[in-house]
This record gives sequence, C-alpha cells and structure tokens, in this order.
Amino acid sequence: MPGSHVNSIKLSQIIRYPLKSCMGESLLQAEIGELGVAEDRRLILSEPNGQFITARTEPKLLQLKVTPNPSGWLAEHPLLGSTQIRRDSSDAAEVGVWGRIIQAPRLLDAEPWFSQLLGRTVYLLWNSKAVDRADKQYPWGPIFSDGYPLLVCTTASLEAVNYASGSLFEMSRFRPNLVIANDRPWAEDEWDRLQIGDVILRRSKACERCVLTTRDPITGDKDPQQEPLRTLAKIHRGADGEILFGQNFQVERPGLIKLSDSVKTL
Repeated sequence: MPGSHVNSIKLSQIIRYPLKSCMGESLLQAEIGELGVAEDRRLILSEPNGQFITARTEPKLLQLKVTPNPSGWLAEHPLLGSTQIRRDSSDAAEVGVWGRIIQAPRLLDAEPWFSQLLGRTVYLLWNSKAVDRADKQYPWGPIFSDGYPLLVCTTASLEAVNYASGSLFEMSRFRPNLVIANDRPWAEDEWDRLQIGDVILRRSKACERCVLTTRDPITGDKDPQQEPLRTLAKIHRGADGEILFGQNFQVERPGLIKLSDSVKTL
C-alpha cells in the first residue's frame, strides 16, 4: 500500500555511464539531480552529420571505461590504451538523440583518440552548462540518455528472465542506473513514486528493449540465439507489443542515495 515498505526492498546497485554506451561504473553512493545520477551520460559520440553513436552499432564501446576526475575524464580501452579528456570546449555541434536535436560543445582535444578507436572521424560532445536544446523540451532539461533521467530495474525481474531462458544473464545487459533488490518480478511496473534516502522519483514509462541486450557486456559479442531479447519477447510485452524490461523515472526531489538504502513506495 502507498507509504509502506514493499517486502523490505533495497537499493542494490547504483551505476552511471559517463559516456553514452560506455562501460558502467558502479558507485557506493551518488548525488541524484534533475538529469539523474551525477556525471551520468554527460558525454556522447556522434558522426559529423549529427547522428549519435551507441554500442548498438559500435559494440567496442562496451569495453570503453570512462572515469570522471578533477580535470575531466580518463578514457581507457583495451585496444588503444588511455587518454585524458579535458573539460576545455570550443566549437558547438548538433547531435540528434532519438529525434531530439541538442546543440552542445565539442571536446576537440580528445576527438582524435576516439576517431582512432572507431576508425573514422567522430565528434565528442559534452552536456555542459553551455548546452543548448534546439527542440523538444523536457522538464529535466537537455539530456544525452534515451530520454529519461533514470532507468530502474529489479533483481526479481532479471531472475524471471533467467529462469524462463535457462541462462544466467547479467543485469549489465540492461544498463540500469538503479537496481532494486526485491522478490516479485515486474513489481516495478506498478510503482508510481519511490523514495530512496531523501530522493523521490516518479515513474515516467516502461523501457522498451532493443538488440543491445543481446550483446555480451564485456566482449560485445552478440548472442547467437538473440537472448535474452527472445525470452523477453515471450514473457513481458507492453499493450502495443513492445518488449519491456525496467522503468524510466524522473527526479521529483533530488538528493543523496547510498547502497542498501531502503526503497519505499509513495
């Protein structure tokens, strides 16, 4: 019932992806603001024509580790060593993210390293305070994620997928920001508002899943049986046939969250 704890559910993982489609970074605690986890998807790669780049077409990004530091970010990849990304920006460029056009500053010094990694000229854009949205306003502001500040998934739903598929797939395939430990599959579909620590979240919409879930989060290799997407298509679809896993949330009240915080429905 509203205002009560649900089976003593707790926050079991906090993850951010400093560059869209890079390796996730697990955190012990995080500041949550309007755009979600601090430093989450502040960077994005794009083609010179403005098409955004993700691991859907460039699976080697899954092995890219990007870590924030005082001067910017450190990028590391097993194929190319490392480079420092400085926060110094210059020319702005437009990038399209699922139909939203965002104008953001480029980080020119690091672009040659990323261009070498992907084998062609690419732009590196930064969602800084200077970013400017060209169209389609969201209440939380310009964002490089697929559209919402936070993706929330649950351990029980992953267990249901693994049981139905007969495999042991990793939660990292689904690239959540917050993982909640619970014992009832798909309970997240019914949560309207959540309180975690001092933070209050409001559910926006279910997350429709794509072929990226079929790639090994470490190697980038595609599953030959198209799993776990094939199993998800059988056991958890939306009203219009969408293949769903997890829920997108917006931030109603920002604050600090920590691992093992209790999660309460409101």
